[in-house]
Amino acid sequence: LMRRGIENTAEKTWEDQVTLTWNSNGRYTDRWVRLKVTSCNSVFLKGIDEFDVPMAHAEGRIALKHPELLDELRENSQLAACYWSPAADEMMKTTGDPTRIGLLPEPENPNGSIANIAGLCDTTGRVLGLMPHPERFLFATQHPQWTRRGLRGEGDGIKVFRNAVAYFG
Repeated sequence: LMRRGIENTAEKTWEDQVTLTWNSNGRYTDRWVRLKVTSCNSVFLKGIDEFDVPMAHAEGRIALKHPELLDELRENSQLAACYWSPAADEMMKTTGDPTRIGLLPEPENPNGSIANIAGLCDTTGRVLGLMPHPERFLFATQHPQWTRRGLRGEGDGIKVFRNAVAYFG
């Protein structure tokens, strides 16, 4: 999806402009992360503000060929989700925009993605590229702290798929 181009129309092509590359730590990383949904119009993320989700990859860092593409992604509401933490909440108090805070360190931003980006969508909101794995958190018992947090029933990841069924179904 990234290498083909998240936005390919007759007017413009992003092929080879946005890509996924090796994590900045140079290693395969497998952990749970917190995501913040940004102002994206993704049908998959409708009604979701923040959610926990597992991630597992060695090539998950979003990189841009030209820095100005980040502003274009923001303007087009294509930044779907960002890695998040309590520190990010504090930083956002000054910027007001989750995509304009400083780069979060590892483990909050486990791959070093620019602007802490965890996912992108196309301009229609019907295509979503998300590095973490919502399909691995369908049930509360899949969370490593489910007993300590008293989680029951469904996991956060199921919401992404329920939204897809509601829209496309």
